[in-house]
Amino acid sequence: MKLPFLTKSVLSIAFGLFFFCATIMAQKEKAASDMSELAKQSQNPVANMYQLPVSYLGDFNSGVTKSYISTVMLKPVIPITLSKNLLFIFRAIVPVAFMPSPINKTGLSDIQLQFYLSPTGKSKFIWGIGPIVSLPTGVPPDMCSGKWTAGPGGAGLWMLKHWVIGALITQRWSFAGESGRPDISQLYIDAFANYNFKHGWALGYTPEIYVNWNEPGYAWNLPVGLNVSKVFKIGKQPFSANLAWFYNVIRPADYPDMYIKAGLTFLFPKK
Repeated sequence: MKLPFLTKSVLSIAFGLFFFCATIMAQKEKAASDMSELAKQSQNPVANMYQLPVSYLGDFNSGVTKSYISTVMLKPVIPITLSKNLLFIFRAIVPVAFMPSPINKTGLSDIQLQFYLSPTGKSKFIWGIGPIVSLPTGVPPDMCSGKWTAGPGGAGLWMLKHWVIGALITQRWSFAGESGRPDISQLYIDAFANYNFKHGWALGYTPEIYVNWNEPGYAWNLPVGLNVSKVFKIGKQPFSANLAWFYNVIRPADYPDMYIKAGLTFLFPKK
């Protein structure tokens, strides 16, 4: 049976619109999937991706004066391919802190350098290990610990369908510096458990835990709270933004009772 010309034209247009819409939907679904994968990679501390995070930390009721202390940190991450199966990852932490009255100073604190080796094989479990060192780069000098420290560091995480779960752990001891300053023996645990949604959104528990082995009772803290993050693009440049609030349910007397974190990370995925 022959179809009228008008009917064939309408059917052709309908099929064309269907395939056009299907193509657009597939492209959007792929873009959402790519954004979610990029979000997961940005949560990996030893990812094979250049990153330039700028973060803000606000501590409430900190120190003996119970002051609000602001710290801005630059945390570049530079991965270098050593071989087909091995990555070298350089991470740095450069903090600038504002100490309110009675100190009332702003300056550079200790700079920390971290070096990790990480295998590149495809696996749900990813790890990296290497040394760390911190330098008493205080400007002015009383803005830092006055001690050189060093020790081991390691990262381990599971990259699952929606979850990124793991921790970056460092232990450092002082080995040189001003004799009048307290010695340092500190364990640091940067734990994370992020659930990733579509379009680059993630919700997670990302506490920063410290243990000072030189203090009575080891002076450790335990925060509870939530972190929300989003990966997005401006033009072709991808970014990751995050905002977090935590309350220290266990803390030493001079630690803040709660803190907020906010950050913006420039992401440079390798082609």
